[in-house]
Amino acid sequence: MARSGSSRADDDAPGHRDHGPTLRTASATPTRGADTDVASTGPSLTVAAVARRLGVAPATLRTWDRRYGLGPSEHLAGAHRRYSSADVARLLVMRRLTLEGVAPAEAARAALAADPSPVQGGDAVAAPSITEVVDAYAHATPMAPDPPALVAAAGHFDNAAVRWMLSRVHPRDPLAWWTDLVDPALRTLEGRVTLEGPGEHAAPALMAAAFAELRSRGAVSAARSADGDGAPPAVVLALTTARSSDLLVHVVATALQERGVRARVLSTTAPRAAVEALTRVRPAAVLVHVGGQDADPVLAVEVVRVLVEADETVPVFVQGDASSTLDLPVAANVHRVRTLPGTLHEVVAAVR
Repeated sequence: MARSGSSRADDDAPGHRDHGPTLRTASATPTRGADTDVASTGPSLTVAAVARRLGVAPATLRTWDRRYGLGPSEHLAGAHRRYSSADVARLLVMRRLTLEGVAPAEAARAALAADPSPVQGGDAVAAPSITEVVDAYAHATPMAPDPPALVAAAGHFDNAAVRWMLSRVHPRDPLAWWTDLVDPALRTLEGRVTLEGPGEHAAPALMAAAFAELRSRGAVSAARSADGDGAPPAVVLALTTARSSDLLVHVVATALQERGVRARVLSTTAPRAAVEALTRVRPAAVLVHVGGQDADPVLAVEVVRVLVEADETVPVFVQGDASSTLDLPVAANVHRVRTLPGTLHEVVAAVR
């Protein structure tokens, strides 16, 4: 695979950060007359939200708007133009075709030909729901896990290919995504001895891309929840005592959200910070991950101890192979779990 230069508009750098996806149902004033019946209702999204969902830079979306007319059709008073459900549907076609090797101009023609606007004199086409929009990209063209291919793409810093594979493998199963694809690829990259140029470090770049994919999946889960009955989901506070397991904890948090359980990951394992988060967030359960080669068993025991002392009613799940050897406090709300699937099952059962 050819290396993608940083100046390419279609590349989405793994470390790229933007504001979170914003999904809003609003009454908007479309700027394109042909889309009036379609774009006037349904969810509208910001440029940053659409860019992150499609795995492209915001500049790419502006280019597609300027060159091919694939821009946002909604305009809210006092706000930037926003993408309607119909706009996103066209962009999904554009992105899929370009990643499959179709020339951008041809892909744009196909995307516009798939325009859901009603024909003259016909009935208006209902705007897709939030769930239909976010699921369309997540479910398009799934692919089998291929760690060597991901390693090759990461090694060539082919950001578009990396994001494509990360989004296509197990789109609704974060644990399988981690076990079958990301973890094997990271282990391979971390075990290699290579000569790299300044700023070229494949393993951290892949981790950054994986974090970006988890953010996208989390946004999709949140959008699905918005279509539910409106009941606030339970909150699980997750933390790890090993920095090498930070990505894995975010994977578990994403898997919880796929099951309708809102999760928040604490960025530090300082006991005092854990207690403060417990008080502020008031979670339905706490998950303490103790895996990783750099895990600190003493710290793990101390964190569990202060959590139990702070609130004996909140279940504390201690996850990891090392959990069976820890001298944990004897309390009714402390539970040891070893496997990741077992962790999900027990945590979800405890908070529902």
